[in-house]
Amino acid sequence: MPASSRTVLPSRLYSLGDVRRIMLTPRWIAFHLAMLLVVCSLAALGWWQLGVFQESSARAEIRDRRPVPLASIAGAGRDLGPAAERAVVATGRYLTELTLQVPDRVRHSRLGAYTVTPLQTAGGVLAVLRGWTDDPAAAPATVPSGRVTVTGHLLPPQTRARPVRSAPLTPGQIALIAVEPVSTATGVPPERLYAGYLLLEDEQPAPVSPPERLELSDVAPLRGVGPWQNLSYAALWWVFAGAAAVFWFSAVRSAVRSTGEPSPADQELRMVGPDFADDLALGDEGRERDSAGE
Repeated sequence: MPASSRTVLPSRLYSLGDVRRIMLTPRWIAFHLAMLLVVCSLAALGWWQLGVFQESSARAEIRDRRPVPLASIAGAGRDLGPAAERAVVATGRYLTELTLQVPDRVRHSRLGAYTVTPLQTAGGVLAVLRGWTDDPAAAPATVPSGRVTVTGHLLPPQTRARPVRSAPLTPGQIALIAVEPVSTATGVPPERLYAGYLLLEDEQPAPVSPPERLELSDVAPLRGVGPWQNLSYAALWWVFAGAAAVFWFSAVRSAVRSTGEPSPADQELRMVGPDFADDLALGDEGRERDSAGE
């Protein structure tokens, strides 16, 4: 029999339509949707951590700026706005008789209280967080008399008490440092109070026995972790998203390849050779005609 008349078994080739029919079954559609959700969620977590890094970095940059006069960036009776967390310098006179305490404040695993003394300035009254004491019942810390210059960071008003007190406040105590409680406890009209409060870092002249100084991280930490940790977390989430996308692609490719492989019978026929395959295709009668023809 001439070679041109022999029958050759074709390979099992799958068209794009075949692949679509395989990949668009209900089971695969559910898999695609699940992997899309995973990849998008991981990518979104990375963007969120990047936003946290940028926010923390911006706040740290604001805090590191040189101190400026209080009156140049803030005024009594209005919101702090861009002045929040700026380092400022103010001059005035302490209203010692209006000193307040913020109880139930923990520092270095010790329970104590914040000490707050209003400062009368030319532009209004500023609540100054002078420090912390572990014995609120003891003699109060000394306060400089006369004209005093204070330096510190201007922080936004506190919005909630930490921890929530179960016992009622006594006279001279406030639950948080904000305009309303300070005004109620001191009798200073709200329009005369600055919206935030000053975390004291230095005061001149220096008092004889000041309270224990507080750090910014004690009162208003940027985050539970450092800014660079947030950036590394963002990169980690994106790596996870990329790994999930690679797994998704690999699973689809493996499924297409396994579906496009020849059957075991086709593989066996290819192994024994095309002549034997032609004989199987022709049958006994065909083989007899083929032999007679030769």
